[in-house]
Amino acid sequence: MRHGGWLAAAAILAGAAAPALDWPQWRGPDRDGLSKEKGLRAEWTEPPAPKWKATLPGAGYSAPVVAGGTVYVTGSSGAKTDRVGALYALDPKDGTLRWQFEYGPEWGRNYELARTTPTIAGGRAYLVSGVGRAVCVDLQARRAAWSVDLFERFQGRNIHWGIAESPLLVGNRLICHPGGPDAAVAALDIATGATLWTSKGLGDASAYCSPALLTLNGRKQIVTQTEKYVAGLDPETGAVLWTFAHRNQYAVHPNTPVALGPDTVAVASGYGYGAECLRIGAAGAERVWQVKQADCHFHGMLLIDGRLYLAGSGGPLLCLDPADGRVLGRVAGVGRASIVGTPAGILAYDEKGRVLLVKPAPDGGRVAGTLPVDFGSREHWSSPVVADATLYVRHGDVLAAFDLR
Repeated sequence: MRHGGWLAAAAILAGAAAPALDWPQWRGPDRDGLSKEKGLRAEWTEPPAPKWKATLPGAGYSAPVVAGGTVYVTGSSGAKTDRVGALYALDPKDGTLRWQFEYGPEWGRNYELARTTPTIAGGRAYLVSGVGRAVCVDLQARRAAWSVDLFERFQGRNIHWGIAESPLLVGNRLICHPGGPDAAVAALDIATGATLWTSKGLGDASAYCSPALLTLNGRKQIVTQTEKYVAGLDPETGAVLWTFAHRNQYAVHPNTPVALGPDTVAVASGYGYGAECLRIGAAGAERVWQVKQADCHFHGMLLIDGRLYLAGSGGPLLCLDPADGRVLGRVAGVGRASIVGTPAGILAYDEKGRVLLVKPAPDGGRVAGTLPVDFGSREHWSSPVVADATLYVRHGDVLAAFDLR
């Protein structure tokens, strides 16, 4: 960890210095969008200082990850059906491209940029392309350890805007969404790519959701969203434990579910559906509450200090009581955004091209600073990442790092 001047001294004297923390997968170490890093700037009277900006060989909406002293991010280049995806490895100190590996064809239709945020574990990267191919990359050899065409193996089909999931690792299983008959969800062996189980009885299409491993009603389960349902599955066997009907206008459900309590989970979708809380019991799932104005279009839910924050499609940022869905407060100035939480506050990267620092409070909170994202191109649809006191922001073919100390 690099420290400089009086800031470093102040951090040490205050006992705030902390070891570097990785962000090795979608939504962070625990897949809940929360960073535990200490010693971050509490107010942005001026925007965080840039450390570097790197133009990537390919563009994407996917978020970067940081693991083992390397930044990894996916991108794609080419045109239409000739579009190719690649995994890039960068030096976190200066953004230098160390190497890249082309993992195969990528989504080349509407909004054609790469979507999958890689999952890093055990010297390997796992990803799922927009055309339904699961790939395991050996990071030392810089080659594919295995690759599986999910549509071919499970008779699945692609969806309107292309597969947009970031795979979940549970033990020796890679969880993904082929969207085939009796295989809405499948588990692949992380060593070989062999099929370990499928969700027999659940044959729904994929719906852009990256699943979570949660403990609900005393039982570990994979919780995800498919085209028509929220579903809980046994991680060992794939048995469908429960389903709950949930579908919006376009069957777009990109928010990773968030556990609210021992037996409750929050799910959210845009296009006017909103957020809802489900209670999971022996008889299945039942709705506890629904708030339609909390229609998170993407990556917009955080549970912080017993309050649920949601970035709705039209704004503002809402603060809800997770027990009953009551709106406790609103943070004006935050529109449709991807949000992550840190001990210093919520970081909201919105469609207007800004990263906002929001200070949470019982009545919602306030904006305590703005960082303009004045680089890159296309839509501002990536999710911010915090690792080793550094904020990473991706916009199209540019990845930038900012000092949060």
